[in-house]
Amino acid sequence: MYFHLPASLAFTPFLDPLPAWPDTVWPWLLLPLCLAVSIVYKSIRCKSMRQVPREAGGLTITIILAMAAAAVVLAVVVRGLER
Repeated sequence: MYFHLPASLAFTPFLDPLPAWPDTVWPWLLLPLCLAVSIVYKSIRCKSMRQVPREAGGLTITIILAMAAAAVVLAVVVRGLER
């Protein structure tokens, strides 16, 4: 059910995103996101602000490793379903 619109009005952000950066840059944006989330979370949960940098660093590494493991599992599942 597609409508014929002029090219300027037919922008679909999830199907055709704007080329802001090369595709190799997007995964690296995960690092500051994980760091920011872990700093905010540990700032709320820790009793002393002296603990925050060490705790946030550990949580950042944990988040990144968990996302890498999830990516590997999903890649294996996709490969298995392609066969």
